[in-house]
Amino acid sequence: MERLLTPSARGGFLKPLAFGAGFAVLTLFVLGGRPFAWDFRSPASAGAMGAGYLGGLAMLTATVRLRRWVDVRLAYGTTLLLMFLMLGVTLRHRGSTHLGGGDVMGFGYAWGWLFVHVATVIVGVVLLVGQLRAPGKPSARVEPRAWFMVLPVAVVAVIGTAIGVLALLFPAAVAPRWPWPVSDLDVSALGVWALVFGVGSMLALREGDADRQRVGAINYLVAGGAAVVAMMRSAGEIDWSSAYAWMYLIAMLALALTGLVGWATAGPAELRTSPVLGR
Repeated sequence: MERLLTPSARGGFLKPLAFGAGFAVLTLFVLGGRPFAWDFRSPASAGAMGAGYLGGLAMLTATVRLRRWVDVRLAYGTTLLLMFLMLGVTLRHRGSTHLGGGDVMGFGYAWGWLFVHVATVIVGVVLLVGQLRAPGKPSARVEPRAWFMVLPVAVVAVIGTAIGVLALLFPAAVAPRWPWPVSDLDVSALGVWALVFGVGSMLALREGDADRQRVGAINYLVAGGAAVVAMMRSAGEIDWSSAYAWMYLIAMLALALTGLVGWATAGPAELRTSPVLGR
C-alpha cells in the first residue's frame, strides 16, 4: 500500500507554512523588507530573500494538493531545514535584529518571526515522526532521468551547498565579496537559502524519479525568475563591475530554466481525491 500524506502533516505544517511564506513575500518582495525582523543594508537582499519565499509559496501551494508522501517529502524536508537554519541564524545574530528593541513594527515582527520559527521546527519534527510511522511505503521509482537533465541539478547542489556553508560559517569574509551591500546577518540569511537549495538538489538527485521532483522544479522556476526580477528592480544597488554580480544573475537564470525543464518533464501529479483542503 502506498504511504499517503497524513492530514496532520498537510494541515498542521504545509498549509500554515504556505500562508507564512505568502506573508514573507508581501513583506520582503513587495514592500522591500519594511517592516522586518532586522534592517537590511540594501533592498536587494530583501528582494532576494523574498524571491526564495515566493518559490517556497509556489512549492507549498502545489504540495498541499498532492496525495502521496513520496511526492511531498522533498518539499517537507527542505522547508523544515530552512526554518531550522533560519532560526539558528536569527539567534546567532540576535544583537543585529529588533528583538532587543527598535520601532514598534520591527520589534513586533522580530518576536513574531522568532516565535514562528521555534514553533514550526517543533511541530514540524513531531508531525514528521507521525508521518514516517504512517502505514504504507513508497512505490517503485520510474526510469531515472538522463544525465543531461541530472547535470544542472547536480551543479545547483554543489554551488548552493558551497556558497551556503561559506556564508553561514564565514559571513564576515563572504560579505565584502557579495555583489551588493550586505551585513553579516544579511549574508547568513541568504546563505541559508543557498544551502537549502543545495541540499534540496542533493535530495532530488537521490530521488531520481522526475515525478518526485515536480514540486522542487516549481520552486526552482519561480524562485529563479523572481530573483532575476528582484535584481533588476534593485539594479542601482548592484556592483555590476564585479564578476560575482554576473555569476549571480546567470545562476538565477539557469535555476529558472532548470525548473522549467524539470516541471515540463514530470508526469501528471497524483492529487488528493477530496477537493477540500485538509480532509
